[in-house]
Amino acid sequence: MNQIKLAVIGFGRIGKIHAENILHMQGVELALVIDPILDEDSHLFDSKTIISKDIEALTTLREIDGVIICSPSIYHIDQIKTAANKIKNIFCEKPLALDLDEIASIQELSLKLNLNLHIGFNRRFDPDFQKLKNDTCNGVIGDIYQIIITSRDPLPPPINYIKDSGGLFLDMTIHDFDMIRYLTNAEVDEIYVKGKCMVDQNIGKTGDIDTAIINMKLTNGIIASIINSRKAVYGYDQRIEILGSKGSLQVGNQLLHGLNKGTKRGFSLGNPKHFFIDRYADSYELEMRNFIDSIKGKEVSYPSVRDAFKTLEAGIAANKSLTKNKPIQL
Repeated sequence: MNQIKLAVIGFGRIGKIHAENILHMQGVELALVIDPILDEDSHLFDSKTIISKDIEALTTLREIDGVIICSPSIYHIDQIKTAANKIKNIFCEKPLALDLDEIASIQELSLKLNLNLHIGFNRRFDPDFQKLKNDTCNGVIGDIYQIIITSRDPLPPPINYIKDSGGLFLDMTIHDFDMIRYLTNAEVDEIYVKGKCMVDQNIGKTGDIDTAIINMKLTNGIIASIINSRKAVYGYDQRIEILGSKGSLQVGNQLLHGLNKGTKRGFSLGNPKHFFIDRYADSYELEMRNFIDSIKGKEVSYPSVRDAFKTLEAGIAANKSLTKNKPIQL
């Protein structure tokens, strides 16, 4: 295949990450960036990149091999439908949608048009988490009893973002639901949530919470827990522990530095990395390379529309459990 031409829709934080990675890859061209508030005369890119405010540019400006959708989630469904008229290779950031029926409609469209549709659950591509997955599947710690994911942001996002995000479970925890499924090869069978607004009462005024513990029973009998908070003053807290019949596997935080300082006051290590942009830098690059490999015709594994459906289903059940204050069967 000749130079692969990609388009990015949405030039926010995630769009910038993907665009930068694409610009550093050989054999790949960032042909088009679409964003309604981006200056069309911008010199952010090389001369080969066209900038447009209109999604119709996907079908009118030039041949595009693949599109990466990084816009706000409320636009994902319509943008996939627009792109699918001409482009079969589509990468869409999570969440695919905030409604199960809408995701089901995209699943139907994907099958009808034979789309190569990837969902942006980037943590699956983190090298440490992939090693964890491989060791678990290879029986290194025997039968799995329990999995615990700790996921805490350093600071909550702006209130305007939270209002349209779908809330803690559909915006933040959705990554953790996907990791539970990915690491255990099982679905959530029952979910019970305790949570409240403890960090910022303005979050509560939007109808959301910022702190939660989610306990689950999976279809294969494993017990799982997710611990979430919108604020951890020490940094971006990302840890996983799996307990099995032959031992445990753990992935700890990636630190700002590896120096372990010892004085008469004791020992100290660096804090965790600042946020997802630096903590998951490798995974963002690897998931994009994976998408590009699929465009080249290589057989790859990737998060699918079904994964988007099942994680949203778990998030909706979590909200219901919190509201009703009882376990919810899926």
